[in-house]
Amino acid sequence: MDAQDPFNFSRRIFLTEAMSIVIGFGIFLHACDNVELTEEREMMAVTKMNAVPNVAMPPIDRSAPLKTETATFGLG
Repeated sequence: MDAQDPFNFSRRIFLTEAMSIVIGFGIFLHACDNVELTEEREMMAVTKMNAVPNVAMPPIDRSAPLKTETATFGLG
């Protein structure tokens, strides 16, 4: 029984450290994601406030037909 105690103890320490690293990395990723989302929301708010006003449609777009029809032909 004494021979198994050191192995189990070191195994427990290793698993505890590994889980701590995984949890810490998860918290770090979550924190980075929140910062990115906050920055993205701020950019969207600025964009909404500085929206481009309606401009006249370019002539090339005005000359395009309103309805486009296509056809498919089967060969064979």
